[in-house]
Amino acid sequence: MPNPYDVALRERAVAAYEAGAGSYADVSAGLAIAQRTLERWVAKVRATGEVAPLPKRGGWRSPVDLTVLHGLVAERADATSAELRRRYNQCVPRGERVSVSAIVRALRRAGYVLKKNGRGRVKSTGPTSTRSGKRS
Repeated sequence: MPNPYDVALRERAVAAYEAGAGSYADVSAGLAIAQRTLERWVAKVRATGEVAPLPKRGGWRSPVDLTVLHGLVAERADATSAELRRRYNQCVPRGERVSVSAIVRALRRAGYVLKKNGRGRVKSTGPTSTRSGKRS
């Protein structure tokens, strides 16, 4: 989630609207903010008397248990993310199963470096047509 607008901008926008500098659309266009945002700020000032944003909340928490994941990586350090997911889902209860992408995000968050798979697509291309002459 992006950071909230600065309190000084909020106060300036609400003060401009309350002073009669124009409609919601005029004031918001002049300050390069959305009209609905200005409407919310004005409503908040009228209800609470302040324009400060709410504090940031906790956000989404990963379902991957890092202690279990560390143990699986210690057992087999060269396992692919799909193999780690399979082993992880065998170790946890059925309702706590995760996807490969959740395992990859948890590995990155834990500081592991992921190596590219050798069986993946090759980035370079080879010859696209056959030779036109006879081979000797």
